[in-house]
Amino acid sequence: MMVDGSLNKEQAEAASWSGSHLLVLAGAGTGKTKTIIARAQFLIENSSSPERLHILTFTRRAAAEIVERVKLKLGDRSKGLRASTFHSWCMQTVRKQPKLFGCSEHTVIDREDQLYIFKILRSASSSAKDARLPKAAALCDLYSFVRNSNSSLREYIEAEQPKLLELFSSVVDIMKCYEARKSQKNYLDYDDILDIVATQLAENFQVRDIIGDMYDEILVDEMQDTNPLQWKLINPLLEHIRFFCVGDDAQSIYGFRGADFKNIHSFTERVAGASVMRLSLNYRSTQEILDISNWLLSESVYPYDKNLIAARGLGLKPVLRTFSSEWSESRWIAEDLLKHHANGDPWKENLILTRTAYSGRTIEMSLVEKKIPYKFVGGTKLFESAHIKDLLSAVRIIANPLDEIAWIRYLTLWEGVGDVTAGQAIEAIALTESLKDAISILRKHQRLAPDSINILEDAFIQVNVSAMITTCFKGMQGTLENKYKAQNWEKRSQDINVILQLSSKKVSLSDFLNEYVIDPLYVTEPTLSDEDDKVTLSTIHSAKGTESNRVYIINVTPGAYPSTRSYGSEESIEEERRVLYVALTRAKNELIMTRSGYFSEASASATMPTEYSRYFLTTLPENMCQVVDERYEGAATESQTLHTLEKPGIGIRFE
Repeated sequence: MMVDGSLNKEQAEAASWSGSHLLVLAGAGTGKTKTIIARAQFLIENSSSPERLHILTFTRRAAAEIVERVKLKLGDRSKGLRASTFHSWCMQTVRKQPKLFGCSEHTVIDREDQLYIFKILRSASSSAKDARLPKAAALCDLYSFVRNSNSSLREYIEAEQPKLLELFSSVVDIMKCYEARKSQKNYLDYDDILDIVATQLAENFQVRDIIGDMYDEILVDEMQDTNPLQWKLINPLLEHIRFFCVGDDAQSIYGFRGADFKNIHSFTERVAGASVMRLSLNYRSTQEILDISNWLLSESVYPYDKNLIAARGLGLKPVLRTFSSEWSESRWIAEDLLKHHANGDPWKENLILTRTAYSGRTIEMSLVEKKIPYKFVGGTKLFESAHIKDLLSAVRIIANPLDEIAWIRYLTLWEGVGDVTAGQAIEAIALTESLKDAISILRKHQRLAPDSINILEDAFIQVNVSAMITTCFKGMQGTLENKYKAQNWEKRSQDINVILQLSSKKVSLSDFLNEYVIDPLYVTEPTLSDEDDKVTLSTIHSAKGTESNRVYIINVTPGAYPSTRSYGSEESIEEERRVLYVALTRAKNELIMTRSGYFSEASASATMPTEYSRYFLTTLPENMCQVVDERYEGAATESQTLHTLEKPGIGIRFE
């Protein structure tokens, strides 16, 4: 059986695997996506129909790319191959058998909707005035983390937030009320979608048999990012379906979201009869960049066993530059970008990586000051943009008249209607069973604009999803334009056109709403206009999967790598090491690390502050990179701008 001739030996062996479950440990830049595509191609050509394969990824974009690239290779023979995110796959499964999962006519709510509920419930708590009670956002994060990590609330609080134990009963009450509110209003949050399917798979053998009979193999991308809840989803299917998992334990950097490093690092212990293969030939970076990346992992207490080899051979030695302040650091980077651009390099050849969005503010100011064009990776989720949520609040009401969040947002859009009036209206229709009954009651409410009720009635009778949304927009256009007239309405209105185009492809209103909440589109997803020549500025977490000819990693300073917030556990510190590893391995030709402050690795010892002794680069070998100290030179340069006197003027002013 033949495999794609463009594969190297390691990739070909993985793609043509004929045994049981397989984990492919694909080091950075070793062709992970190419291997998954080759695996799907191999199976379709030799043993499986496309419909009996499914590819699970973590982003809509990755899923679309994999299917499209298989299609380019196989043409119509790949018809029926599907790829999706975990959430989307579970939602599709629920849609096929809604009664089996108890999820008929539910609305999927996003984080903003969750925060709205948590704010209400927190304000009603008996401990609401206690400053120790976490804010709504923290409660929401805590709830989600506990579910995704498959741990108990008490266990997590005892281990991570012991001071919160004094308010444990209040936290429990809020979370129980949150779950009750979801049940009353037919809401599902992101975690519900996974948990419902995972629980049924674990407890109902008929569900396992039904789903198990649907597939020959499931291919999982970015296995290192899976969490215990996703493992709960996979585990019951291991006896029914073969799994082909690809990932890199050295790039597991989402522990703060509940991702479990052990899902990949202990794969063979968890999966009976599983095998492991490695991809070690790197096609992205030069050997000098890989040398420092390999060294960083070799310093870990964990056995990553990574030794990436550059297919491209040797290149430039990485540079570590130290500055006196973050301002001089950012100015130097801006000037270096200008120098390279003057020599003919496009702006887009440069990627600037920052640990957090906040720590990138200084470099952003320097880019603006020097008039250097730049863009952020990612952006605002289209369906979470305020103007889109306003429009879709009407649509959500039509799909689920019990949707209290949608009612509040929709009614308060209209002039003269505040939270109190909207609350009274919602209370009046709380016991109604249909939109028709709700409309009849609301028509009698004197403070509600008749147009707001007419729009819902007119949209409800439309025959398809696109017509419903078009009707809503036509009725709401004036209100939306007035609300956002000072907030770039012209650009926002273009997003509405995108929504109308997307809705034309859907038959079910609930399917339309839920799909794009589960797998969000981004306002700044690449289009033809996004191919402009710009420097990319990104956090490291947002940049995973990207690459660039020249990479600047800013603020590689003691206390940042590892972050002081990670000092509580060795696991957290090791995740910080992997964050830096991901950053290092984004560079293709040139790697520049910058930092600021007054310190010396040579003086770091047990007697020094913790941030110096724990600093990853303290033991960096001398020959690993070029070390440049700009501190004193920079200080002298800055002092030249000061006005100096030969003799000080001492004395009083007489007149």
